[in-house]
Amino acid sequence: MQAAITQSDVAREAGVSRGLVSLALADSPRVATETKERIREVAARLGYSRNFGAAALASSRSMLIGVVLPNLRNPYFESLVAAFQAESEARGYTVLAATASGDEARERAMLEHFQTMRVGGLILATPSRPASHYVSIASRLPLVIAGSPYDGGPAHVVHIDEFEAARIAVAHAVDRGYCRVVYLAEDVDSEAAGYRRAAIVAAAEAAGLEVDVMTPVASAEKFGTQAKREPGTVCIFAHNDYLAIDVVSQLRQAGIVPGSDVGIISYDNTFLARHAGFDLTSIDQQPDVQAKLALDAIEALAADSGPSGGDIVVSPQLVVRTSS
Repeated sequence: MQAAITQSDVAREAGVSRGLVSLALADSPRVATETKERIREVAARLGYSRNFGAAALASSRSMLIGVVLPNLRNPYFESLVAAFQAESEARGYTVLAATASGDEARERAMLEHFQTMRVGGLILATPSRPASHYVSIASRLPLVIAGSPYDGGPAHVVHIDEFEAARIAVAHAVDRGYCRVVYLAEDVDSEAAGYRRAAIVAAAEAAGLEVDVMTPVASAEKFGTQAKREPGTVCIFAHNDYLAIDVVSQLRQAGIVPGSDVGIISYDNTFLARHAGFDLTSIDQQPDVQAKLALDAIEALAADSGPSGGDIVVSPQLVVRTSS
């Protein structure tokens, strides 16, 4: 027996997305008349007939949103889940959050658990693997990945423009007279650090600055010596505020004054950056904006009114304080 023709078959034949086929067959005003007619012609030619029972079942979706975070030690993830919760509740959803503790097996178990619960959507923050790894999950429920670069996979990915963030941070360093940038990350080879590192190195080199990449332990003596010998020449780019506060403490113990002897720019603009004891210049990733866009994508995927994957880029903002 020949398999029933699906919307995916129609989309493939018409050269459009499955979401556009769904909208056209539902006579959505969002689709141009000419496009509707072409899609309907293809559907008729292939013998497609809409399954109204399945459509009705799909519309009765859960009002639960699952959120998987790598940890809650980093206050950025606390602010991110708070943003997801506020945006979700404003739309009538309830957020269920879990942490993967940086463990791939635990992350997988959390994802499977949320699928078993039949959540209406799933948000995976800074996952341990590239976005394209989550093909299977994205095919079964609306999935949005926050904080990873888009690699062409089937999930929607929401993230800041890392290259713009690096550009404005490096421009600030140049304005302050720094001539060397040191990028610090706990794991410089991780995917998240690799993407940010590439952006910072590119921006620094374009500005004519020297640039080094290292871990905090390897860097302490190296840039500390230069900061004492040539104060005001080195600007440290910390991967996040959580790391930056440790850097500030180490510098002070070595008799180096942040903001005077050495500059510090970090990422996330959490409460740690705003704390008077640190007063960090920091890149704001705008978690509230990310939350709104993530929920928009989940609702579009649940309604089958959008493409199966997409790159959603948020503009970063540099908040300048006394550390630089």
